[in-house]
Amino acid sequence: IHRTPSLTGAAYPADTIRRIAAELAHVAFEQQIELPVAWTDWAGHRHETIKGRPVSMHAMRGISAHSNGFHSCRAIHLLQVLLGTVDVPGGFRFKPPYPRSAPPGPKPAGKTVKPMTPLDGMPLGFVCGPEDLLIDEGGKPIRIDKAYSWDAPLAAHGLMHTVIRNAWAGDPYTIDTLFMYMSNMAWNSSMNTVETMAMLTDMDASGEYKIPFIIYSDAYYSETVPFADLVLPDTTYLERHDCISLLDRPISHADGPGDAIRHPVVEPDREVRPFQTVLIELGARLSLPG
Repeated sequence: IHRTPSLTGAAYPADTIRRIAAELAHVAFEQQIELPVAWTDWAGHRHETIKGRPVSMHAMRGISAHSNGFHSCRAIHLLQVLLGTVDVPGGFRFKPPYPRSAPPGPKPAGKTVKPMTPLDGMPLGFVCGPEDLLIDEGGKPIRIDKAYSWDAPLAAHGLMHTVIRNAWAGDPYTIDTLFMYMSNMAWNSSMNTVETMAMLTDMDASGEYKIPFIIYSDAYYSETVPFADLVLPDTTYLERHDCISLLDRPISHADGPGDAIRHPVVEPDREVRPFQTVLIELGARLSLPG
């Protein structure tokens, strides 16, 4: 580890960094709390009490959406792991359905994917062994993002950030259509905007785009809209119905899942349509199964 307090202390004095680190360690290890709550660990062992370390940190949009945000969040979460403050009283607690059960839950589906055929299970999951990998007979990734292959076997949430690069490189294969929703890759969502914009407009030796057709849906005229061949205007959250549990970040409370139904408070502006409705109609027009 080369990031010592002296090297890191560009914005903050090294002594301040050392003092805060010592305070965190003191509270976590010298002021440990213990509650009379029985629980069973991942190995099946029962405990009559649970120990906690009262050091809590939170990293979300305010950190992750800024420059180097991914690495800042990663550093914070690694510190939580080192201090033992994950899923314990006084520390950081995952929202349901975490912590995941052991052994893990469903395997990722897609090993037998076929055109015009519904996926035979959940697109995301947990790989327990080589037999669960989504690879073909030659060991080549089945998914464009290479998730659940030998390249990234533990990709719990997939590797969406690699789709554009892989499609541009034709690795593991080329695509004819790139469909993006509310993903402003030309501004900040790609974490590599300069090269991403170059990939979206790059051509092969014959003068054809390496990514031939781009569809983009957003509620705003974002920086990615000019790169799209087809734009599907979306509604804002104030203009549509929603079932919050179906979104990518469902709500919940500490002890179980929760849900909420969103109702529109204003009429949609002009001819915009909710993205969910558009997807259903597109599927019907394409005669997709389901």
